[in-house]
Amino acid sequence: MTPEDFRKLLRTKQAGEIVTEHITTEDAGPYVSEAGLTHLADEARNAFRLSEDQQLRVVVVGSAKLGFSFMEKSAPNFKPRYRAYRPGISDIDVAVVSPVLYGRLWQGLAHFGANQPSFPWRSDLGMYMFHGWIRPDKFPAPLPKECSDWRDLVNRVSTSSHFRYQRLRCALYHSKFFLDQYQARGVRDAQTAEVI
Repeated sequence: MTPEDFRKLLRTKQAGEIVTEHITTEDAGPYVSEAGLTHLADEARNAFRLSEDQQLRVVVVGSAKLGFSFMEKSAPNFKPRYRAYRPGISDIDVAVVSPVLYGRLWQGLAHFGANQPSFPWRSDLGMYMFHGWIRPDKFPAPLPKECSDWRDLVNRVSTSSHFRYQRLRCALYHSKFFLDQYQARGVRDAQTAEVI
């Protein structure tokens, strides 16, 4: 798909359709191998002792999926819409969907928050969790054990031969519902930009 193809979709389809048909699909996209995704899923299952019957899905999103980013970034450095994915330079954005794993990290974060001097403990992380996902760059310091285990997992997988030291960014979602909702928000933003 080219940026122009995507812009046509923005003008002719609903955001939810675009998300489920082109963004949160099983297809890994042109820059990530299926073996890499399987490796990440296996490592996550091992690190957090998840059984095979406990849901865990790994989905490539963002420019590594489509070959370009449809989101404009304003801070700290401006990046325009439809900028191409640049192997070795661009991040690989991956969504890990697992209600059990989400719950484990949430418990660790809740324990951390309950032990802070003020209640309720306030954090930017909470705004994302309200929308069903955990954004690792908003983890508190010092890291709760579960968050430290997550960071170690992502670092280990990033340095594997599957990802060749590329910057892997892994957000954790409670369910595909929340992943689709967040992606649809970005698509709606791009649709609004098309009509301006």
